[in-house]
Amino acid sequence: MRLFSETAFFILLVALVSSCGSEKKATLVFEDSFDRAEIGENYEIQGGDWRISDGKLRCKTAKNRNLVLKSLDLPQNAVIELTMKSNSDAVDVKFNLWGDGKIHDHGDGYSFILGGWNNRISVISKLDEHEKKRAEKRNAGLEKGKEYKIKVERSSNKIKWFVNGKLFLEYNDEAPLKAAEGYSKLSFANWKSDVEFDDLKIYSLEEK
Repeated sequence: MRLFSETAFFILLVALVSSCGSEKKATLVFEDSFDRAEIGENYEIQGGDWRISDGKLRCKTAKNRNLVLKSLDLPQNAVIELTMKSNSDAVDVKFNLWGDGKIHDHGDGYSFILGGWNNRISVISKLDEHEKKRAEKRNAGLEKGKEYKIKVERSSNKIKWFVNGKLFLEYNDEAPLKAAEGYSKLSFANWKSDVEFDDLKIYSLEEK
């Protein structure tokens, strides 16, 4: 749920991120605590059993039919924060950033998969979760029923993924997807795991 002090909120708004020798300011542009009964008009449901219950976005089966945040185009450089949890032994919790928001079978934009392939492999991939050049972490010891706090930072061609405050994976893209060319959507994804998402926050990174 979205509960934080005024001091914490101020720190988040004025956070400075170092990138390529220059300073960038993180400005909050969207947040969703899912404290309501229905998913709402901000999102497009491509399929599956996406729903809100007890202040969480939930899904048990979607077979890669995503829930797309249609009302916002992601900034080219941004920070995305959320919490997520799997109640399945396979874990397999995933989301996509800087996608085109269309239906794809194996990933949209950059895919972030935590404990995929029966909790054996976590990845950042581009356009296809089976991408040969994907960034991987194997056997990370992820747990059913544990909440993971996620942060993704993108600046230029560099993407960093933090899990519970620690750098988890990095992806450097020589030909980065561009928001101006239609790769600007966030989507929640699932195959057949019992997953939960909460506390979505999106920040634009701007040169100070």
